[in-house]
Amino acid sequence: MLKNHKRTPRCRCGMIFTTIGLVAMPVGAARAQSGALNETDLLGEIPLQTVVSRFPQTAAHAPASVTVITADMLRAAGAMNWVDVFRLVPGFQAYAPNANRFGIDYHGQGRELPNHLEVMVDGRSVYDPIQSTVVWGALGVDLDDIDRIEIVRGPSAAAHGSNAFTGAVNIITRSAVQDRGTRVRATAGDRGTQQAGVRHSDQIEDFNYRVSLGFDHNNGFPGFDAADPDDGAETWNLGLRSTYTPNLADTLSFDGGFSRQDTVFGDADRLDEYLPVRYYSQHQRVAWEHQLSDTSDFELTFYHNYLRTYGVRDLGPISASLGVSPVVVPLLLGIPDQHSVQGFHTIVSERYDLEAVQRIRLSDALTGVWGVGTRWDGVDSRFFFDDGATHDEQRPRLFAQSEWLPTTDLAISTGVMLEKTPIGTLVSPRVSFNYLIHPNHTLRLSNARGQRAPSITEADERQVFRLGDVITDDQRRVEANLGAERINNLELAYLARFPEQEIDFDIKLFREEVRDGLDDYRESIAALPPFFDSERLVRDNVARWNAAGAEAQAVYHLSPRTWFRLHYANQDLNSRRVARFDPILQIRNFDGGTPRHSGGLLVNHRWSDALDFGIFVYSQSAVDWRNGNPISGFTRVDAQATWHFKAGSSKGDLQLVAQNLGPDYSEFNRANVFETAVYLRARLDFPD
Repeated sequence: MLKNHKRTPRCRCGMIFTTIGLVAMPVGAARAQSGALNETDLLGEIPLQTVVSRFPQTAAHAPASVTVITADMLRAAGAMNWVDVFRLVPGFQAYAPNANRFGIDYHGQGRELPNHLEVMVDGRSVYDPIQSTVVWGALGVDLDDIDRIEIVRGPSAAAHGSNAFTGAVNIITRSAVQDRGTRVRATAGDRGTQQAGVRHSDQIEDFNYRVSLGFDHNNGFPGFDAADPDDGAETWNLGLRSTYTPNLADTLSFDGGFSRQDTVFGDADRLDEYLPVRYYSQHQRVAWEHQLSDTSDFELTFYHNYLRTYGVRDLGPISASLGVSPVVVPLLLGIPDQHSVQGFHTIVSERYDLEAVQRIRLSDALTGVWGVGTRWDGVDSRFFFDDGATHDEQRPRLFAQSEWLPTTDLAISTGVMLEKTPIGTLVSPRVSFNYLIHPNHTLRLSNARGQRAPSITEADERQVFRLGDVITDDQRRVEANLGAERINNLELAYLARFPEQEIDFDIKLFREEVRDGLDDYRESIAALPPFFDSERLVRDNVARWNAAGAEAQAVYHLSPRTWFRLHYANQDLNSRRVARFDPILQIRNFDGGTPRHSGGLLVNHRWSDALDFGIFVYSQSAVDWRNGNPISGFTRVDAQATWHFKAGSSKGDLQLVAQNLGPDYSEFNRANVFETAVYLRARLDFPD
């Protein structure tokens, strides 16, 4: 039987105290630099990233596989939305359940709402406890404001906590000190696309700031233009990022913003159930960085997230839905005839997070970071909880990471995270051995283990529909005493740099084992009125799966004007879950829930100082999305041409983007047909 007994997490004290002991001494580490990173940087000096261990590391020393997506790469690929962005990353699944609602996952199982990937914006977690996923339409981030995206392809709970079960993403926007002046931009094209934005950056003595305003409208997939409601969206974003540096040792920063999106929620093959939805989000983040010495620094960060979701649809009188006379309704249900509404009404989630971090360096051979933090999450939703109460939780945490170079050829990285959660204290360790087999050639053997506690909604959900005091539909409950999901990941990787040929290459073999996975099984329930469902879903630790495969990525700078980027992923998924316990045990699998093969080739060529051209070819094998439809494999070709110009003291560019220069294909659901689409984008920069 698949369902395991719940386990009380045991403290791996040896690793915890070893790691903290290595990094918690009063000497320090160099601070992470936040300057712009472009494609030339990736092929020139060895770049540093901070997302894996939370201090600067090269890819050759990092304890996990890393992908960095730069602003130049996004422009070269002609990326229009988040699905386009993450199709540049090996091993990621990026798909669109609706035209403006995205699923982004790493080593996922084809869920409509993937829940195992931690996503951050400038270090602030945007993983939301309402649906245990990321609401991409409410991030408040325009692609044009992105400096780079650092991505950990592997379990990262040791550095980023329970939500980073299979990986972590940090979307880094342009800092307040990177630009001066004003940028205006506009986009128009197919699907009724209209985008506009303005960004202004300036400095007032020791204070630097950047403020941005963005608007985005589209009509969604073409096949839904006549539907009511369609799957289009309209989004407004307003953001502020600022820094104040009173002296050489201190930096204060403040970020804030809000976003509003009007769109729909629903299945593309059930248009009659499409629900109009409005998302309203806001956030504030304040941080203080203090240079303790030449080799040590300290950072204190506090942030607040707020998300309000509203969605209701009037279904008309109950009598009309049942096809009976209004006088019959009281006889059937014991209530007078009235209007029935569909939807989740108002849902509110809120988060407060406080964290203190010290980055330290003991010697040229030993570097690390340690920190403490606490997070409070709260959710208000009668739809999810059926009680009108606020459901909340607090999770204190303690973490440490270290990098030790015992010889010039070997780097040993260790890390651990302790989280106190409502189901107990979770311990997530990681260890890596990176061996320099030849200058610029590295072998890495790493093992990461993680535990993921259920989110508030996953742990407390009780979903029923009522008309007055009458339960008309009992949809979902949660088994008592849910346990943590557990992952064990083993990787063997080879990384190579060929400076003279200007080639970067890495490949990894991996095996992941997940046990006690959260999933749903069906159970029969006491009879409701005969025209309602007699089954409901129950969430419990009833799933397990093994994943094995290979991933590779390479960047080749053919000439000063031409570069190539290639990536590929192969994943074999072997899964089992309990679909029903009674009257007989039923076992199902979701082996087809992720593409067996996926990959892409991005090419960019600068014909002259004024003109460049890019092409991105993405291919994916067939997949049977768990909450969607079986979709055939497809190959998609996108192209862009950009003209760079100057107008007096200003400069700008015009970009023509053509997506899917080939046959139509379907996204997640057969009704979501992606046709060829063409867009024209313009940007103009005005100096101070």
